[in-house]
Amino acid sequence: MSTPVIIHTRDRLAGVVQSVGRRPADIERRWWESLAVFAVFTGGYFWFGYWLVVDMHVVGFETLDRLNRALMVWHNDPPKLSAIGFDYPPLATLLVAPLALSRGLARSLALVPLASAVFAGLTMVAFNTMLRRAQVVFPLRVVVLLALGANPLVVLYAASGARHFIWISLVVTALGALFAWYVTADIRFVMIAGLAFSIAALAGYSSLVWFLLAALMIGGILARLGSDGTEVEGTVVGFAAPTVYVIALWTAFNLLLLHHPFAWITSSSDAASSGGLDSISVVELLRATGELVFWGAPLAIVVLPVLVFTGLARGNAFALWLGVLLAGAILMPAGAVALKLTDSPMLMRNALPILLIAVIGAIWLARSAEGGNTLVTGLLVVGLLVSIPWTFQAMKTYRYQNLESSFAAAVSSRESQEGAETLNGETIGFISEQAMADYIVNNVTRTNSILTDNAQTYGVMLLTGRPDLFFDRVDQSDGPWKKAATDPARYVDYMLLSTNTSADLLSRLYPGAATGSDGLLPVVYRTERYVLVQIPPGYTFGATSLEADQTEFSS
Repeated sequence: MSTPVIIHTRDRLAGVVQSVGRRPADIERRWWESLAVFAVFTGGYFWFGYWLVVDMHVVGFETLDRLNRALMVWHNDPPKLSAIGFDYPPLATLLVAPLALSRGLARSLALVPLASAVFAGLTMVAFNTMLRRAQVVFPLRVVVLLALGANPLVVLYAASGARHFIWISLVVTALGALFAWYVTADIRFVMIAGLAFSIAALAGYSSLVWFLLAALMIGGILARLGSDGTEVEGTVVGFAAPTVYVIALWTAFNLLLLHHPFAWITSSSDAASSGGLDSISVVELLRATGELVFWGAPLAIVVLPVLVFTGLARGNAFALWLGVLLAGAILMPAGAVALKLTDSPMLMRNALPILLIAVIGAIWLARSAEGGNTLVTGLLVVGLLVSIPWTFQAMKTYRYQNLESSFAAAVSSRESQEGAETLNGETIGFISEQAMADYIVNNVTRTNSILTDNAQTYGVMLLTGRPDLFFDRVDQSDGPWKKAATDPARYVDYMLLSTNTSADLLSRLYPGAATGSDGLLPVVYRTERYVLVQIPPGYTFGATSLEADQTEFSS
């Protein structure tokens, strides 16, 4: 019988290159500095965003839809967590739901800029921490943060309530943790990065690309440093496990509720952005990629080759892998087209993650420059400052975009953009929604008394601050809602319809009411985009001219 061999922890960890069981030297914790950075940038973006959204009327309808869902989580009748739906990554709505506790905040639209400013502030905190680890002196840190924070793409998406900074803040936090791991060899930071990516995965599905690249980076760096297979495997598995778990769980939910396990990929709003590309050749795709980087993130043009050179010539593994991450960010929009995951991959907002990863790469180059730290940081500041007017001018004419041209027009003219059209043909503003919401708040008191398709009238619902007034598709699911739609007199007093009869299920069922021409459904109030009609007692659906629509609706 063989004698068991006892291996002490010290001997077992002798060949491990990472720090396990002890905390290596790291930068001093300065919670007050992080809090100050968060407060300044969150407050600044909120202040500017309130002007941009409330005064200039520059806000995306997708943002209003998502925030209305957050409001319905708390204030619908009955309140339902299922209001978050499957159209957006779930945490893109759930993480801002606490901000929707206040009806007044939602009704005043102050909720809109706050919903993005908070996460932009967290992003700046992560950048400040990386700058500290790169040994950048305080005055230069402040200038870098201000120059980055003033970039027009950063300002637009940090101040307009868009969901992009939710997942971007988590991806930047994760990359900042990996930055700290490479500097300190402390394995705790790998686990922190894994947790951040697991949240980011359900806040923005595109973050999974950087998760996969980061997993490869961890394994590659450890192998380069001489780790054995056990350490490499254990570290990568520990990093990946949280994200793999949440994606598996979300896939199972999609299977159980939608009977399609990958509906979260094929049917989400990320898979059908506005702007539209019918077809695009490889040459056109390469040209569009070049234009996106050239106008939206010109800093990447300089940083990418320097990262690759530093990684290969000086054996700087982290620089090389940051170059891989940056290249992935540049190629990802084009890859979305090749895989047919989106119809509009070159939207200018796709330059935002490219810009931020380029800045992370530049910060690492500053740390790697040793005696040239100040010089590299100074060049980063110059690049960021030059890109501000460069990108701002591009916003006015760039072909594929959402709100960029309206943002540039509002900043340049200081005039409201209500009624203006974006370059992709969308109308800016919410005056129709505001007018209808004001009328409803002042004249309707009974809960669940307005039948409506919340997928089209979310703007009105949000601006009332009273989703409980509406009998919507979230209340008791689509089945009972469709039943009420064919017998409205039994359930409600009014119907709120969109004049867009192609998208609104209720308007398709009652096209005459949507245009105000149905003599049996008198118009109570109307705006350019919405009609509120009263349901007379005893009203019966079933006019001959609508039978075809009813058949289509029931199917």
